[in-house]
Amino acid sequence: MYVEREKKYLVDEELAHKLIEKSIARIGVVQWYLDTCSFDIEKGMTNCRIRYTIDENGNEEWVSAFKSALTEDFTRQEEESKIEMSADMFETLSFKPVVAKIRYYLLYKPAEVVIDELIELDRPYRVPVKYLTEIETQESFEEYERMFELNAPLSLKEFERYINKNLAVESKLPPREIISIVNERLKRLKKK
Repeated sequence: MYVEREKKYLVDEELAHKLIEKSIARIGVVQWYLDTCSFDIEKGMTNCRIRYTIDENGNEEWVSAFKSALTEDFTRQEEESKIEMSADMFETLSFKPVVAKIRYYLLYKPAEVVIDELIELDRPYRVPVKYLTEIETQESFEEYERMFELNAPLSLKEFERYINKNLAVESKLPPREIISIVNERLKRLKKK
């Protein structure tokens, strides 16, 4: 089990484009949210996330994850494990709440700083947002806030509203079609 410590920030279109210009890498991400993952029930895990990622070189990865609730010091426990997808699992993901996005990495170490650009699917997300920035660090957040002009971290209550699980929608698009949309968006970005 890993403990992550992160803050989230809403950014406007102007700052988002400025930050995206500074990005050092990007990936496509699709995340589905399930009440439980059958393979994690014995661990007592609920609120499972299944994440698909693809990098700019076409490397794909599937991961299941559990995240605990956020505490007052902006930490939460996270457990992830790689999984192999099957036809049954694709069926399970159909009609589950989902978020699709391009994740731009601004910094990897000593802190991970990213900006997520949400990709619209067939239904609007539950909260009207296009860009979210996150800083994950064990150090002080302030240095990275200054570095990337992030002035107003979300409060604990706001943070909860903007977690991907709470943004996710039940799309009528099949999982493979959502993956294709994200892959095409990533390919178009690579050509720029």
